Amino acid sequence: MSKLNIKNCSRCKRIFIPVSGEKICPDCRAADLALEERVKTYVRDHPGITINELIEGSGVPSKFVWRMVQQGQFENSSLKDAQYPCNNCGKLITRGTYCDECTGKLKENAQKFAAAMDSRKKRTTEQSSTGKTFSDSMYDAMNR
Repeated sequence: MSKLNIKNCSRCKRIFIPVSGEKICPDCRAADLALEERVKTYVRDHPGITINELIEGSGVPSKFVWRMVQQGQFENSSLKDAQYPCNNCGKLITRGTYCDECTGKLKENAQKFAAAMDSRKKRTTEQSSTGKTFSDSMYDAMNR
């Protein structure tokens, strides 16, 4: 018997079967697509508007509009002030969560962490091949 993969919609809490990792049900997704279309049409029909004018004029919740901005859906539009602060340093950005500088630092730190973990794993493997336990290695190090 196969296991049926079902989830509760994160928005309306109804049960649904996700097709490719969705977190919301088809009805909520259809509602989101309708809101997106409403926002895009409003931007197209009102060139040069600001974010606040878009939110007020379209009637779409501000959280939804800002999510669209973060996803980069207005990068090539005439929408003004589609900038928001980087979650780390506060520098104004137009896409994503972090600015390029902070993203670079995060990647660098992740690589350092991965290298440290690889080194630790290698040392543990070498110690286990000698038959010594971690405690034995610590004892030997203290006696040196």
